[in-house]
Amino acid sequence: MDSCPGLLCCVINIKGRLIYATHGYKAVAARLFGHKCEEGGNYPPLITELDRDIHESLTAACLGNPNAMEITHGNDSWEFTASPLRLDDRGVSGVVIRLVSESRTKAPVIQTNPDILNSVPFRACVADSHGVILAANKFLTSALGLDPTGSNIAEIVEPSVHSELMHIITARSGCAECLMSDTGRHENFYEFTAESVYLDANHNKIPEAVSENFRRVRLHASTIEWAGKESVMLTFEDITDSQRTQEQLRRLLTFDSTTGILNRRGIEHIILRELGAAVRNARSLSLICLSLDNLGQITERLGWSAGEKVIRSFVKNMKDFLEGRAKSAAAVWNRGEFMILAHCTGAVSVVMANEIRERSGLMLSAGIADFADGGYSGVSEFIGAAYDAMIHAKIDGGNKTALADRT
Repeated sequence: MDSCPGLLCCVINIKGRLIYATHGYKAVAARLFGHKCEEGGNYPPLITELDRDIHESLTAACLGNPNAMEITHGNDSWEFTASPLRLDDRGVSGVVIRLVSESRTKAPVIQTNPDILNSVPFRACVADSHGVILAANKFLTSALGLDPTGSNIAEIVEPSVHSELMHIITARSGCAECLMSDTGRHENFYEFTAESVYLDANHNKIPEAVSENFRRVRLHASTIEWAGKESVMLTFEDITDSQRTQEQLRRLLTFDSTTGILNRRGIEHIILRELGAAVRNARSLSLICLSLDNLGQITERLGWSAGEKVIRSFVKNMKDFLEGRAKSAAAVWNRGEFMILAHCTGAVSVVMANEIRERSGLMLSAGIADFADGGYSGVSEFIGAAYDAMIHAKIDGGNKTALADRT
């Protein structure tokens, strides 16, 4: 997050402890609130009246209610936003705080002189009641790569928000979020790289084309007088970096840093979702639990780094094997233990587990639970059956596959 200049953001977990704060946030929070922002400590410290207001804002966000308040410090005005951090459908896992200088998002009073628009330090335009752009400033023109004057505002944003957009234009107030093409490059914009994978709420990758060529913006509408007529001013607040921060946090909390595949939290979310779909659509679903039998011996003999190398190599082989096969999701469960959720029967998963063992060349115990066999009552029972079957395979000498017995 610190690679994004100007991002004033911090993350608090559901227990009220500060997980992370950007350098910018620490600096501004020290000046505005007197906070030291010590990671791992309770936040806020509840010393001043403002701390109590912040605490109430965080409590509301923990209950799923995003909220914002204005904070004044001298001649400066800041917007303090507390948003719930949702990692799955089961609730809120924390809160993301963001500080934004109001001078960046509030438009100055606009006169009838079109040149005044260029004094606005962010993208802005003036439109009539039908959405036709009467004037646009240089920042919006640069971002689009053309002068949009005379065009309808709906032509420069994604079509899906047309009705919402026309509503705020007609009402001359409110805001709407959408994607907007961006041909300009700015210092504080992320450059997309192959290693920067962004995810939606269901842990699916966002297409690269969307990440590269578009920015997500929040359009703010306000009433102004332009050339003697009542019109609407639209300002474009870039929220791409804020949303990407949320996506990166989701990735940090649901993906394993060593291998890049899902971690326990991530696979539990996927299993919960897919179990429901399997029941509704009568689909085959099975869970494979894998354990590297001799990982402990490798670590004891050659060291931790050697063990990590074995894990990464195994995961690469496993991912290559699963590529193009039955729809599946792979995850790290514990060190040296892995889960594969596969859209196939338990019998097919037995074959898959044996092939993974042969490809890896390692001693590998596997346990398999077939969702069709006995209809497990929930995620914990389904996972437990696969894990227990893997333990039985280990006890039975290891390096073999066992299918959970539901009789």
